[in-house]
Amino acid sequence: MLVALGALGIGAAVGVLTGLFGVGGGFLITPLLNVLLGVPMPIAVGTGAMQILGVSAAGLYRRRHEGLTDYKVAVVVFGGNYVGVRLGAAVLASLGELGSMIVNGREVVAVDLILLVVFSVVLTGIALWIWIDARRRGGGEECEGLFARIHCPPYTEFPTLTHPRLSIVVMSYFGLALGFLTGLLGIGGGVVLVPALIYLVGMRAHQAAATSLALVALSSFVAVIVHAGVGNTDLGLVVPLLIGGSVGVQFGATLCDRCNGQQLKRSFALVVVGALLIVAGKLVALVT
Repeated sequence: MLVALGALGIGAAVGVLTGLFGVGGGFLITPLLNVLLGVPMPIAVGTGAMQILGVSAAGLYRRRHEGLTDYKVAVVVFGGNYVGVRLGAAVLASLGELGSMIVNGREVVAVDLILLVVFSVVLTGIALWIWIDARRRGGGEECEGLFARIHCPPYTEFPTLTHPRLSIVVMSYFGLALGFLTGLLGIGGGVVLVPALIYLVGMRAHQAAATSLALVALSSFVAVIVHAGVGNTDLGLVVPLLIGGSVGVQFGATLCDRCNGQQLKRSFALVVVGALLIVAGKLVALVT
């Protein structure tokens, strides 16, 4: 019962973040299941992917009439995303076969230690990136995406963007990288995807939050199939996670409508820092 209540609380908190920032919350679900509930990391990755699929689909439904989601971006990126998810899941399976290792005189599960280190690096980089940019840019929400400066045919047009002409090749490799994170870490990619859509693709903050939900739902769908096939899921945890997440995402989407782009950026950076502190605390506990 305590584990189910803990999963319900985690699901609700992550649901709020999904609706507010457009992220699937896997960057929190996976480490929280491992740190707070003691779920083995491979199971946490697969179970987190199932929860992310549910709440991202709920968030996408909640935003269906807003007209902010760029489905063409989602479809183009998904081509590389699919390959990346399967590649990341294969790497996770290989790490799971490493067994245990001795760190500072203690026996530690190798896959748990490695993934926590990777989480720490990813979260640190994202938090610094968003926070510095939000302080530097003042009040502006729009910026020229880096991908607009990369010339690699063939190209396609995205009418919703300030600089609509982008390379299909570049967008596909972008999806490949995001999919790899989904398959390896169980994150929907939203924690990386939202800032990437803003600074690399050139979207506005609210548009990036809405579009990321479509991309997270697609990549999570593939991840669920892959991880369920190798037994990396726990349905007993998924149910309370989904119940909490479905309620939280509606509340988060309402909050999002009341915030401006700069507020979303700064708040998102603080959430990432919070996740980093949780992961760092578990790492310290493992190696000391």
